[in-house]
Amino acid sequence: MKIGDTVHLGGQKAEYSRFGKDGFSSCILPEGTYVVIGIDDDYVNLAWREVDGSVSRKHRYRIERSAMEEA
Repeated sequence: MKIGDTVHLGGQKAEYSRFGKDGFSSCILPEGTYVVIGIDDDYVNLAWREVDGSVSRKHRYRIERSAMEEA
């Protein structure tokens, strides 16, 4: 897995970053296609892939790296 990869996920515990706000809120990932936009020691940062193929600026998530590797 590397930055720029596209993954299909849904149902995993994650955290959602509200557009224009600092911090994350707990959520369950909606079924959909995501783009890996960052990787650190504990988390993989994801962005929702829009229908037209672009990366959403508004819909940002992070999922624990261990959960991502299990998916």
